[in-house]
Amino acid sequence: MLKRKFTIILCALVATFFLLCVSYFDLPQVLKQEKHSVTIAVSTTPLSTPFYVAKAINAFDDTCVNVEYQNVTGGQAAFERVMNGKVDFATSSDSVIAFESLKPQSFVTHAMFVQSDNDVKLITRSADDIAAIADLKGKRIGVTKGTASEYILTTLLAIEGLTIDDIQLRNYSPEKLIAGFKRHEVDAILPWEPFVFQAMQVFGDEIKIHDTKSLSTLSFNLISQAGEKLLVDKAECVIQGLHTAIHYITSHPQQAKNIVIAELNVAPEFIDWVWPDYIFKLGLNQSLILNVNAQASWAIGAQMTTAVGESNAVNFIDSRALLRVDSGAVNISL
Repeated sequence: MLKRKFTIILCALVATFFLLCVSYFDLPQVLKQEKHSVTIAVSTTPLSTPFYVAKAINAFDDTCVNVEYQNVTGGQAAFERVMNGKVDFATSSDSVIAFESLKPQSFVTHAMFVQSDNDVKLITRSADDIAAIADLKGKRIGVTKGTASEYILTTLLAIEGLTIDDIQLRNYSPEKLIAGFKRHEVDAILPWEPFVFQAMQVFGDEIKIHDTKSLSTLSFNLISQAGEKLLVDKAECVIQGLHTAIHYITSHPQQAKNIVIAELNVAPEFIDWVWPDYIFKLGLNQSLILNVNAQASWAIGAQMTTAVGESNAVNFIDSRALLRVDSGAVNISL
């Protein structure tokens, strides 16, 4: 009898200890946390800062994903890797989302993670007689077609009552815009960062950077092919890592800057140059829908696509993963 009572007490103590462990360490969560390998195409720009910080502080360690990055130049190249099945996710701008939404393909954005209202800039030569946007008429202008570069150019022209027909448009990949400008193949270019800062270093006082701040807000997004539940689960874990990284950026801005400087091998002055224009925050909201729809409508009007009808950005948003991480970050009217 005594032995039986001892056994019962021992079992009760073991059960109590187990329950305490469950309560304190959230053991079921730990046990069910299966790790998935994911590959993300990351555009080499400070706009990808949350990803660089997430890697540096091991923000994905406590999530369900092991992450591998593939560095690419530009959100368009990153998007193509997703659609070709070479990566699971990518970082891409709302402009790329707008243009690609007009093609017969299936993809979604899971979350915005940064916004900037001053990333693409207009550059001309100081010696040329281009004091205002109206002076671009008849000039040769270099852009990266199908991106925010071209969209902002058309917006600038429209403000002055001009169209693409009033200029000579030249298409360059992002990394070749400066070279084309240097060879005098064009009179003006519209690059994004870090190429604007690089142009400043190459040309110095020989160039003029026109004020385009607040003309258009660009966002960077986590995108993937439209997926089944497992892909949404992976997106949730990636967003958890980004959430941790963004909190770190807010709490430790200088350390975050240092991480980006080391990752991109850029001058501290460059990061100080672009940092004030960036808002690091997770979200899916009406501004994204409005920006994507406006740019898609522009692309149709500019006959950049054979698509008939209008794109609806809502069809390319999957809020399930972000809702699980931060429900307050989703504000979309369907």
